[in-house]
Amino acid sequence: MMRICKTKDTKVTAFTTKKIYERVQTYLKNTEEYEIILKEDNETISHFLNRVETICNEKIDLLFVNTIQMSTIRVAPYLGFKPKCKMILTIHMVNHWLKQKIAFNPRHLLRSGDVSCSILLVHRFILPKYDAINVIYSPLKEYIQENTDFKKPVFTLPFNFYNGAKSSKKDNKIKFVVPGLIETYRRDYDLTLDVFEDLFKKYGKKIQLTLLGKPVGKGGNKIIERCEVLRKKGYDVSFSKGFIPEQEYDKILTEKNVIFSPLNIETKRESGIIEIYGKTEGSALPFEAIQYCKPLIVPQEFNIIKEMKSSTLQYKSSEDLEKILEEIIENKDKLDKLSKEACKNSEKFSLPVLQEYFTRKILDKIDSL
Repeated sequence: MMRICKTKDTKVTAFTTKKIYERVQTYLKNTEEYEIILKEDNETISHFLNRVETICNEKIDLLFVNTIQMSTIRVAPYLGFKPKCKMILTIHMVNHWLKQKIAFNPRHLLRSGDVSCSILLVHRFILPKYDAINVIYSPLKEYIQENTDFKKPVFTLPFNFYNGAKSSKKDNKIKFVVPGLIETYRRDYDLTLDVFEDLFKKYGKKIQLTLLGKPVGKGGNKIIERCEVLRKKGYDVSFSKGFIPEQEYDKILTEKNVIFSPLNIETKRESGIIEIYGKTEGSALPFEAIQYCKPLIVPQEFNIIKEMKSSTLQYKSSEDLEKILEEIIENKDKLDKLSKEACKNSEKFSLPVLQEYFTRKILDKIDSL
């Protein structure tokens, strides 16, 4: 976001924590181009937001608030937060923010009660203060416009862009990667390992599978245990049991041939509210394919933006998925074609393209927000 917003006509100030800044500053070409305001270690969120508001009142024209988690303790500090500048809020779960009036899950009453209270506070006191919202994936904008009563502008500014990454070097092994935290409610890892075990039996050392993310909870650890079993059988399965640093994450993704994600399209959180990936909840997955210039494989139900259709394959079942993967493994020309299309499609989301969108759609119209 900092790089997208930094144009020849803008000055960018970032408000964040020390821990987050340490992780992102690697990606800033010149940190001196930005002003960085950090939350102190012993400073409360409310006090930090008061400082942010004061600075915004003095010199900020437009403020992006990129995430407010849907819980009472996270929402509460924003109740009195109202800088004089224009504000755009990024939301990641449309049903939580714009559709639901109450959350209910008999198995998690405390969590659903907490989310219900948050929804009430958001609708009455927080959303009305914002001049527009941002979503990272364009199908979410379509859903908002067709299925909610939100009338203010909705922008589609993603958090990733193509920055000239080169495709992986070709070798005799086709390398598949499943990026993201290993959370079983997000992705069907059992389906993945079932299908790839069959493929390993058939194609042996011609393929590699990498789960690129740390395991979360009992479900994540069980998937790691399954991976260890497959590795003992001699199959090329890579995984990590802990956090993967950004530079290592970048290096690994750059080296792979195909990004695969067995998304569970419909997710039901502890709150009881259902979200649908690619429709009501944004996923960074398509933009990781864009950022790293890779073909993508996802379930049939996932809404793919039109700019990515020529480099994306979609499956209807485990049998269908296995056929798609076999065709890629056996037909190198198909993989080459997909890879070339992926790079063409990534160019549509380069930094200059997103900066033009930011300037033309947001900055030039800021006064009318």
